[in-house]
Amino acid sequence: MKCCQRFCFEFRRPMFELDEQHPRGVLTLDLRASFHMGQGLNSGVGMLKLLSLALVVAALVYAFLQFPVTAWFPAYLTPWGVFFCTWYLAASLFLTTCNYANPENTNHFESASVLTKFAWVMFSVASVVECCIVVVYWAFEYDPSRHSLNLNNLNMHGICMLIVLLQGFVVDRVPVRIKHMIFTFFIGCLMCGWLAIQNVALKYNPMQDDDDDALYDVMKWRENPTGAAILSVAILFGAIPLFTSLLWLISLPKRRYLEILDGAEGVVDYYKTQNKIRKYLAIYMRNESASTPVSSKKPDLLLMPIVLQPNNTIHWVFLCPIG
Repeated sequence: MKCCQRFCFEFRRPMFELDEQHPRGVLTLDLRASFHMGQGLNSGVGMLKLLSLALVVAALVYAFLQFPVTAWFPAYLTPWGVFFCTWYLAASLFLTTCNYANPENTNHFESASVLTKFAWVMFSVASVVECCIVVVYWAFEYDPSRHSLNLNNLNMHGICMLIVLLQGFVVDRVPVRIKHMIFTFFIGCLMCGWLAIQNVALKYNPMQDDDDDALYDVMKWRENPTGAAILSVAILFGAIPLFTSLLWLISLPKRRYLEILDGAEGVVDYYKTQNKIRKYLAIYMRNESASTPVSSKKPDLLLMPIVLQPNNTIHWVFLCPIG
């Protein structure tokens, strides 16, 4: 299927719909596999996520302590971009360390939990906002005569963004949704609005500024409202859709889906299966007597019996994650 067709399909589905168009047909996303839910903190993925969160939090705390006027630190946009990164990383870590969903009685493949939706959205918000902040900073705001090229500056304007992108695309395989851009657009409007209010209404900046009280010289609403308005519109209606589309394209390969089973009865070693990453069966109905289920809520999907050793119990299943 052409990429443009998948792009159009994004706008015809609900915002948190798990079914999506694929060259092989309509497939269902496996968010448990994507976020490595329930693997525990002592797993390799859990330790990696904990390290990522610790690095970003340490960078944010260090930047706060190094800021000349700590009370004015939240007034700038860069700390908020990194703060959104911590929200995504913390939510993703919690999904991995806490196995709150029991696959035997939870239809996780039909809907996403509140925490899963939060982590899903926060990755889009954090990654797109960070991309916008980093690009605008290095392209328009950075001045070697006024800004030091030290570890603190690199952490806040690049390294934290790379950590989030690597975890989201390499570890979590987050399936970016185009419609999640509405949350990023809302955050962008709040940020641009705050810069205008601070410069036009508050007219206060405790940091040294020779010509204006604006937080950023590239966004001087009082002295250059036309330039500030043009840059704001370019970010809201240009950069945010552009970065969202690019991240969506990057997330398309290697997405984890639930696969329709085909073939005859099979035998699965339960102990080996449960220890493999996402080699997990989405159980629709358990039947100890191996009799055919009376009815199915999903008649279009193939039901088949799987024998789980060592107890040789019969489980009727129709979906299995791709390994």
